[in-house]
Amino acid sequence: MTFRGSVKVALMYLLLYRTAMPNFAHFDADEPLRDALCISSFLISMNDEGLLLGRMRDHDEWRRLDKIASGGQAFEENRWVLPASHLRIGEDPGAAAERIASGQIKASFSDLSLWRVLSFASPFPSRDQDLHWDICFVYSVEVETEVVPPWFADLKRVAPGDVASLKYARGHGDVIRELGLTT
Repeated sequence: MTFRGSVKVALMYLLLYRTAMPNFAHFDADEPLRDALCISSFLISMNDEGLLLGRMRDHDEWRRLDKIASGGQAFEENRWVLPASHLRIGEDPGAAAERIASGQIKASFSDLSLWRVLSFASPFPSRDQDLHWDICFVYSVEVETEVVPPWFADLKRVAPGDVASLKYARGHGDVIRELGLTT
């Protein structure tokens, strides 16, 4: 599927979902969609040293980087994450991927390309009857990181044999498993 085709599919799902749930139409244009749907871009950077992963630190900078509430439910202490972010209203998934590389992980990057579009539904942690739906635009990218930004407790390459043993934040482990990045 081409990038344009992937965007059309994601937008079609969003339109169908919004049609089925009229209350979903009320959102703040400056915030990512939160109630029942998240649309995100993920970066996969794999080289001979391993897969680039980070552990989030409870830091106020996350509010600017991803519009998530510092100290809120989005933070899962000592859990690992792929470089990723929710799309902002009207943001192109590729532009979000570039924002993640240059802003979130402070890396120079090259060869950014859409790899896959994934979709997951999982129960809300606080509402047993409701499902949360994630649409994930996954990009392969070559990145060079030199520093660990202060909003990460750790940002490093993890050897393929160690990827499966880590504990991941919600959704990140699903992406890793679906892409077959565990051995």
